[in-house]
Amino acid sequence: MYCLRFALPLHSIMTAYEEMEQLQAFARVDGALIAVLWTVSFACFIGNFSVPLLGILAFGIGAFSLVFAALRLRKFRDEVRDGFITFRRALAYGIMQYLNASLLFAVVQFLYFQFIDHGFMMTKYSAIMQQPEFMEMMRTWGLTADDVSLVMNNMAALRPIDVALQFFTTNVFMGLFISIPVAIIMKRSPKNRLKYRQ
Repeated sequence: MYCLRFALPLHSIMTAYEEMEQLQAFARVDGALIAVLWTVSFACFIGNFSVPLLGILAFGIGAFSLVFAALRLRKFRDEVRDGFITFRRALAYGIMQYLNASLLFAVVQFLYFQFIDHGFMMTKYSAIMQQPEFMEMMRTWGLTADDVSLVMNNMAALRPIDVALQFFTTNVFMGLFISIPVAIIMKRSPKNRLKYRQ
């Protein structure tokens, strides 16, 4: 009897561990796919300085990546978790998706700014900020040319690793906030699953 009591919790612990391993494995794959979408979006954003139409494509791909992440969670729920998932597991899945995607994308951005950019983006931003229309807009917002110059100098002082880390932090927090409503929508209990199938 004592052995049985000990074995049951041990079995539960092993099952929970295996489920977490499974969740992490699928979230890693989905995170990598999201990072690919973000990389394509970022490439379109860079290309936008030469071909303005790519800016729309960059925004579209970036927005689609959020929908894609939710669809991948639904696929995990329906095909791997037999159609149901708790809020906690759905939230953990979403956070891991975005954490993995943010990490991979930070590496991409570091490599870009370290080895490819060579000041290209700063030059383009500087040219945009010197245009009369932009200066007029800044004056409307109560900013002076010195304020704009200070912002530009601060941006120019950032190292590639600083830029990558800033984007990494922003993407992780964005992923956290997005994962909460998505987890609420995607969670499904076994009772709900039966209703869903009928």
